[in-house]
Amino acid sequence: MENAVLDEKQLDVRDALERKLVAFESAINRYGHLEIDGDIPGETPETHYIKVVNHQTKEADQISLAAIMAQEVDDIAEALATGVTVKVWGVTRIVGYYSRVTNWNKSKISELHDRHNGNYGISPKT
Repeated sequence: MENAVLDEKQLDVRDALERKLVAFESAINRYGHLEIDGDIPGETPETHYIKVVNHQTKEADQISLAAIMAQEVDDIAEALATGVTVKVWGVTRIVGYYSRVTNWNKSKISELHDRHNGNYGISPKT
């Protein structure tokens, strides 16, 4: 039963990712000078990238699948097309107060990702 639930969750995530990537491609195609130029595989959404070329500036950018999933695709396409970005502070609420995550160490960031994925708990000591 657990495997069926896990498979169903994986399918839901895969479907959501596929829908977001179709929307991303559509947003990129609205700009005549932008082109999706490749896929750079990775083990996780944070390390798997899509390469986008801006033919006006003759520059290419890599966008992680995690970034595509977390942001509005129209905003990403606009930033790639114009080169104008907005600095956004990553903030999360932990134990009743808000904290910027930019100054967290790798361990704390990893814990936050685990919480977002629902993978938190106490492991038995080995």
